[in-house]
Amino acid sequence: MLSRWVMQAAQKLQDANLRQARLSLQHEGRQYVALLERRPAADSMDIERVTVVISTEENGKRLQTRLEMKRLAFSHFAQLVDQWDTGVQLHDDEIVGRFHSNSQINIGYDRRVAPRFLVVVTTAARGFTLATADGYRRNDEIFRGGFETQAGRIVLPASPAALVSEPRTAGPGVQAFDHDTRITFYPDGTYGWQPIGGGSPEHRQVMSEPAYILGTRHATICVHGTVRGKVLVYSPERIVIEGSVIYAHDPRLTADADDYLGILSGKDVEIARPELTGPGDVEIHAAVYARRRFVVTDEDAPRHGTLRIYGSLTAGSLSATEPRYATRYEFDKRFEYERPPGFPMTDRYEIESWDTQWQAPGDQASADGAESTSPPTG
Repeated sequence: MLSRWVMQAAQKLQDANLRQARLSLQHEGRQYVALLERRPAADSMDIERVTVVISTEENGKRLQTRLEMKRLAFSHFAQLVDQWDTGVQLHDDEIVGRFHSNSQINIGYDRRVAPRFLVVVTTAARGFTLATADGYRRNDEIFRGGFETQAGRIVLPASPAALVSEPRTAGPGVQAFDHDTRITFYPDGTYGWQPIGGGSPEHRQVMSEPAYILGTRHATICVHGTVRGKVLVYSPERIVIEGSVIYAHDPRLTADADDYLGILSGKDVEIARPELTGPGDVEIHAAVYARRRFVVTDEDAPRHGTLRIYGSLTAGSLSATEPRYATRYEFDKRFEYERPPGFPMTDRYEIESWDTQWQAPGDQASADGAESTSPPTG
């Protein structure tokens, strides 16, 4: 009850753009008072946090507890989908990281393969649809981290302009394009840009940190290559991934890896047709956000390999990926604490830490078992 109350209060604090608030709650004969202090993100990669101190009285003694909450960025999810396409099934898919859908998802399996969710799945719907089934699979074989229904909607921003908090056309590290442009990232920390069509040469430049590569209205941005640095690629219309786009330093192999990529579209993000991507796997290291749709072009093409996304994918809806690609999604654990530059945040908060003890004001919990009181019931 208390956790739900303070999370709702934190959201109202953010909606009103307030830094502090004092709230009270009467529950089962007990009065609770919460003091909230919101700490907005310090920079374009930081996460907004809220500190909450809750106090009450028990047997005439004033007690309090303290908790920390964080506002979830869209990059906190391995996959988040708004409206599930009724013609699309999760089949040969593996998702390592939290998954959320605002609508009912479709599951399909056969005797050879089935989708695998290794971390908890949440949905705003009442359940899932078993679209096709050949043989028998237990739910815990598919939803290995658990399945939670009626978890509430996570609203995607309606306006593309609301997606990018940084300057969209000018400023340090900002490169804007008003025409269709191909971006190639290089492992030396540079990137090249070239107008699509017309045979113009590629222009190379060093990538500032953070860097913002922005398309203006009606501009398609095409990307591939190896990213070294911190960069957001944004188009209000369309981003096309023409081949693998990976980090120069893979965080799974390098402890201090510091490369970050956000791919952010007000409408669609597409995987290019097979003639451009070539045969075999396509690997994407990034937080991807497609407000309208994430599309695998020519998904009916013969099996080419696996589409691997290391990071995060948020989409208004998804196209099918098979038979062209099986899919593997793996959450980038760094996104728990940072986000790619300028990447949008949700309206949802979650508790990051809570000491779970109620103490007299000024008391400090210690690791050697200092006297404390369990939380009051209710």
